[in-house]
Amino acid sequence: MAPYTSKLALVIGNPAVDVLIIIFFLAAGFLWGLLGGKSKLLSFLFATYVGLFLSSLVFKMLDEYMIAPKSQYRNIAVYFSILIVVFIILERMVLRIFSRVGYRWWQAFLMSFLAVGLFVSGTLAIVSLKGILVISPLTRSLFVGSSAYLFWVASPLLGLLLVSRGK
Repeated sequence: MAPYTSKLALVIGNPAVDVLIIIFFLAAGFLWGLLGGKSKLLSFLFATYVGLFLSSLVFKMLDEYMIAPKSQYRNIAVYFSILIVVFIILERMVLRIFSRVGYRWWQAFLMSFLAVGLFVSGTLAIVSLKGILVISPLTRSLFVGSSAYLFWVASPLLGLLLVSRGK
């Protein structure tokens, strides 16, 4: 029994955190697809892209000018602040144009899961996981690392292409 227990411990590093991440991904993707609406979904998707891009630039500026001490809490606060501001701007001003175009139910769910996956992967990429979270190799392979990050950055763009042609 001990060899199986040790192999299981390798797969599930910290089950509470792993389960929390997976449940958040599934629940948020489902609920966002069900209740979010096209305008909010696209605003969130574009705000996530802009937030990930701008936050890395802001981190470098804060470090260069020593404005705020470098920490994962500062990084996540900056990322969420940028994400919220950009989301509000896009939701209120720019993306009302897209509300005229209809989505089918499967398109809304596809885009919501891809947007939430990008958000989870981007958030875990910003937060330095050393000493804070211990996640399993399965969860790490789904959301953390360069190949997972590349997948979550590229897949919403491919999803938008699929949704735009799937009418």
